Amino acid sequence: MSILSRRSSTHDAGPQLLKDVWALTATAILIVVLRIIAKLRIGKFGPDDLLMGFALCLATVGSVMLTIGIKRGFGRNEDDLDTNSISKVVIFDYLTQTFGLAGGALGRVSFIVFIIGLLASRKWHRVVFWVLIGLQVVVNSMFIVILFVQCPGHGSAIWDHDKPKCWNTLVQAYYGYFQGAFNATTDLYLAVFPTAILWRLNLKLRVKLGLVALLGLGIFAMVAAIIKTVETRVLASYVIDTTNATVNYDRWLYVETHLVIITASIPCIRSFLSPMNGQTYTSKDTHELGSPYVVSSSVYTRKTKKRELSLDRKQILNASGGNLSSEDICHSDNHDDIHDSGVRANLP
Repeated sequence: MSILSRRSSTHDAGPQLLKDVWALTATAILIVVLRIIAKLRIGKFGPDDLLMGFALCLATVGSVMLTIGIKRGFGRNEDDLDTNSISKVVIFDYLTQTFGLAGGALGRVSFIVFIIGLLASRKWHRVVFWVLIGLQVVVNSMFIVILFVQCPGHGSAIWDHDKPKCWNTLVQAYYGYFQGAFNATTDLYLAVFPTAILWRLNLKLRVKLGLVALLGLGIFAMVAAIIKTVETRVLASYVIDTTNATVNYDRWLYVETHLVIITASIPCIRSFLSPMNGQTYTSKDTHELGSPYVVSSSVYTRKTKKRELSLDRKQILNASGGNLSSEDICHSDNHDDIHDSGVRANLP
């Protein structure tokens, strides 16, 4: 029997869930607004920002659906509600999960697009990332499809298991485990990849650590994804209070989704937090990836390696509006911290 059965369910978990989700929603809205202001400020508003704005909209709509569900009784015991109310609660729970899943997936897609423009200097890097974008869309969309087709024609069957037209609950649960594991793995990869690339550059240690810390914040989203995946076990239980059982699942789903949005946006707001110092940005300085990718020959020579390192660093400079310095990342006063293959960087 699930630990979230009738015996152990709280009598009204809705109000606390509402506070938790809207605190995360408000934080995400603030961070994304700062991100947009920062990107507009340096003239670099791009597709990744549009995608993140859309992801935030989806997550916010999900928070609204959750609010309506709680007003109708989500988080309370089934015994305290009539049959009609239970049906509506389940419908809004489905919608809550749908928008949460979609918002998290699109947030990851946005961050992948950002990383492609910032660090993916080699062709195979870009191929891997575009495949990852496709898998994010497919894997998460399939979970949403399963959510709505598991009981064809009658959503009430999720609590009335005597009806014969529902799939086995293990179908949704097992796919939920897969989907959660895939998202957690994606978050881990997106946190580790910048470390692997940045560590090749000839930067001072504190600068490397600052960049890695900013671009690796997604590790917190990974932790939330793992916890949400563990909570997926409730979907496999037949003996549950359907208006109460998924409270913790929904909570961690929205923790995961909002952490994806927040941690993927924080690296973009550092230029907003740093003074402009009277610098004028030109279109060349502020255009992300202003130079086309340089693909070397099949023979990987020392000269090729130096060219790739130079390209990696140039992309990072372009992505930061041509003003990347140790002060931007680690609040250092020394602009001589960044070098490339032993050559002093030409920083403002």
